[in-house]
Amino acid sequence: MVQQKRFRKNVSLTDAQIKGLYELSEFDGRDPVEHAMIAIDEYLRKQNLDFTPPKEKDISGEIKELAADTKITGAFWLTGKVDKFEFSALFLKLPSKAAIDKGRILKLSIWDPATMERTKSLVESCIINYDRGWDIRPSKIAEPYYRKVITLLTKSADLFILGKASKSHQTIA
Repeated sequence: MVQQKRFRKNVSLTDAQIKGLYELSEFDGRDPVEHAMIAIDEYLRKQNLDFTPPKEKDISGEIKELAADTKITGAFWLTGKVDKFEFSALFLKLPSKAAIDKGRILKLSIWDPATMERTKSLVESCIINYDRGWDIRPSKIAEPYYRKVITLLTKSADLFILGKASKSHQTIA
């Protein structure tokens, strides 16, 4: 039996498969994770699944709490909810090279609270995790929720951080 390694949250690859991804990456310059995501998307497309992810405009979201980070000056933790998922983000006043797309979101986790309750594990319940680099990239299914959180954070964070918001939380449909 061939020993398998964990490559992504729930995809196991053999050493030969991992080697093949790295060789392909050396050939075309793409990230091995990108190749794995393309292969997973192709596999799912061939499965003829009748699942259509929701459109971003159909997802509701809200920021529930804002708290200054005690260790990083000018950083704030924002927590909230998008549909059935919860999220937590470390948002900076100024852009950073380590943030998502060199912007102001330094850390972001989006998770399913039902899975978290059942497994007692953030890692097992996360659909997306960014901590100064991608740990769990948005899948095709998670992409609309990720986009909604990014939109919610960028539209609302300045209001919260600069103290212009009059409510304790804000909903963006």
